[in-house]
This record gives sequence, C-alpha cells and structure tokens, in this order.
Amino acid sequence: MKKALGTILFVIYAIIAITVTVLLLSYNDYNNSQLGGYTVYIVKDDSLEPKFKQGSILLIKSTSDKNVQIGDELFMYKVINSQEYEVIDTTLKAKTQQGRHITYIVDEEESYANDYFIGKVSDTVVIQGWGYVLNLLESKWGFLILIVFPSLLAFLYELWEFIANIKAAKEDDDDEEEDDEDEDEEEKVVEKKAPVKNTTSTASKAKKTTTGTSQKTTTKKTTTTKSASTAKKTTTSKPKTTTKKTTKTKEQWNGMGWKNESGKKNI
Repeated sequence: MKKALGTILFVIYAIIAITVTVLLLSYNDYNNSQLGGYTVYIVKDDSLEPKFKQGSILLIKSTSDKNVQIGDELFMYKVINSQEYEVIDTTLKAKTQQGRHITYIVDEEESYANDYFIGKVSDTVVIQGWGYVLNLLESKWGFLILIVFPSLLAFLYELWEFIANIKAAKEDDDDEEEDDEDEDEEEKVVEKKAPVKNTTSTASKAKKTTTGTSQKTTTKKTTTTKSASTAKKTTTSKPKTTTKKTTKTKEQWNGMGWKNESGKKNI
C-alpha cells in the first residue's frame, strides 16, 4: 500500500515538474507562456477585477483577426516599458487596416497594433485560485527549491537504488556459484567413497561364495567318502554269500546225511 501511494505521489510530482518546465520554456516576448494555441496568464493583481480575480489562471485562446468584430471584449498587451507588459481587458470600438497592418481602437481612444492582440474574452478558460501556486513554481527560487532540488534528489536516489540492485544481484550470483561449487565437491567426495564400498561388498560376496563353494566341496567329499565306504562294505560282504552258496553246492548226500568234500558229516 505504501509503495503504491509513493508511486502515485511520484507520478503526480513528475507531471507538475514537467508541466512547469514546459511552461517556462514556452515563454513568448511578453513573458507569458504560449502553448498549444493558448496564452497562459496569471492574474497577479486586481487590474482585471471584478471580472477576473487575483490568483486566477487565464487560458486565452488565440484567434485570427477575421473573427474579431466591433464590440468584442479583447485581451491586449499594454506596454509599460521596453521589458514589461500588462494584460488589459478592453472593448473594441473600431478596426482599421493599412496593407497587412491592422490597428485596434479601444476604450479611451487608445490604439493597438494587432501584434498586441491576445484573444477574445469569450474564448477564455478561467482557473481560479491556482495562479498563486503556478506563480510560485515559475519564480526563480520556487523553481529551484521545489522542482530542481527534489528532481535531483529523486534522480540520485534512483541511481543509488539501481547500483544497490546491481550489487545485490552480483552477490546472489556469487552465492549461487559458491553453492554450485560446494555441491560439485560433495558429489566428487561421494563418487570417491562409492567405489571403496563396492570393492568391499564385492570382496565380501567373493568370500561368501568361496566359503559356500568350500562347504559344498566338503559336503561332496564327505558324501563321496560315505559312498565309497558303503560300496566297500557291500563289496566285502558279497564274497561271504558266495562262499556259503559254494559250500552248500559242494555238499553231497550219502544216504545217511550230507557230506562235504572234507569228509565231515553234516547232520
């Protein structure tokens, strides 16, 4: 909210400063601003009262001589000296022309060349009260204090803020670069540690595999030994059976009993 209000005030001040500067730069030979077909006149005294009060701003529209008729109320420049002029409000009584030169005859039989003609009263816009402010701003000290100094301070502030923003942006970039460097270093450390873990794990796996293989070999060996022992026992027992069979085969019947080859009688 405060930032928005500050921006609005700054814009208003900028418009006023630019307007006053343009008005001062558009001064004509009679020390009045002439801009966009209008003459800007500030009523500084009571010379135009009661029609126009002191402190009013008059925007007098410029018009051609063809539009001026007898009986029209006109604004004219009255010469006080070679450097000072006064704006008067008068009524046109007659108009004469000699070649390109036109002379206006007004009240009290005064005559004015058309170069001193400003405009008609009927084509004038009146802004009351603001003449004091504009008169202050257009004065030398008023313009210096109220326009030049604040504008200079505003420019310096904007310049300082611009430089501060550049420095802040540069510091942010440096911080980001440092963070990136730290991340890169951490990644490198992690990459260095990772192979060691993998080697240890591989060695453990190899050890387990070797142990398992040894156990399997031992088991196989034990099984082989048991099988060999069983085969041996089986082989040893077979001849006994053969011997019995052979003995029974060689026994003969002699009528009284069975006799073997050794002559022993078997009951």
